[in-house]
Amino acid sequence: MLRHHSTDFQIVMSVSGAFFLFHNILFLGCRLENKHLKTCRYLQKCIFLHPKSIIEMKNLFLFIAFICYSTSVMAQNEVSEMSIKPMAGVNLSNFSNGTDGIYHMKVGLTGGAEFEYRANPWLGLSLGLMYSVQGAKIDGTVEGMIIDENGDRWITESQMDGKLKCTYLNLPLMANIYITSLKGLAVKAGIQLGILTSDKITSDVMLAMKNLDYLKKSVVPADGSHHLTQFMSYSASMSDVCKSIDFGIPVGLSYEYRNIVLDARYYFGLTKIDKTEDPDNARNRYFSITLGYKFHL
Repeated sequence: MLRHHSTDFQIVMSVSGAFFLFHNILFLGCRLENKHLKTCRYLQKCIFLHPKSIIEMKNLFLFIAFICYSTSVMAQNEVSEMSIKPMAGVNLSNFSNGTDGIYHMKVGLTGGAEFEYRANPWLGLSLGLMYSVQGAKIDGTVEGMIIDENGDRWITESQMDGKLKCTYLNLPLMANIYITSLKGLAVKAGIQLGILTSDKITSDVMLAMKNLDYLKKSVVPADGSHHLTQFMSYSASMSDVCKSIDFGIPVGLSYEYRNIVLDARYYFGLTKIDKTEDPDNARNRYFSITLGYKFHL
């Protein structure tokens, strides 16, 4: 029995050690290429490579390891187990704190697998790899101002109708708390690292521009370049608008029946993902629901 408890403790400590080794190898790889120093600093900020944050995260993992060891002692008649769960489903995604009124929910697919170590009847730790289609529909008006080559100021109103599609490889690390009084039900929370694989905006745009300096002109050019109002419509397509790393907090519930698992999660993105010249404060938000089958190892 003591050997079983020791194995629980060693496994959780190994997960903790692997987590920090992954961070430091990733950071060192960035440092080897001077041209990626900016990316390196961003990774350092996003995934807790700051020394003080590392100490705090290490203490958290040590605390989790202590809980796993303690609870396994209290549940001496139970045997720890490991499992892998392929899963697939849909995302309902959007952005928060972005440009007011233009982002709306869109539907995307998600799928992948999770490995779980069940330390005792009420606690499990899981690590997943999920392909996730996220983003938002774009429908609304964006106002701005530009200055042309003649020094004239133009107020712009862009009516947009399109979508921003982002695809990620997400790595959720979750603590799963099983409700022993309700067999099969689990509450879960954790942290998630997202690696952007592609992003693209496609939109139809109706642009209206009003010249603020028109009345100051004593002579209007023959080409009409200073008309009071101009209109144009076009289709736009643009990629490479989102940051390559996303970090956030997933929370959710799952229910298991005969190895079939229904999982529902909500993701709170913490990273401002817009990397354009005039960025807004958009952060990823999505609700996912998946169905999976658990294979015990």
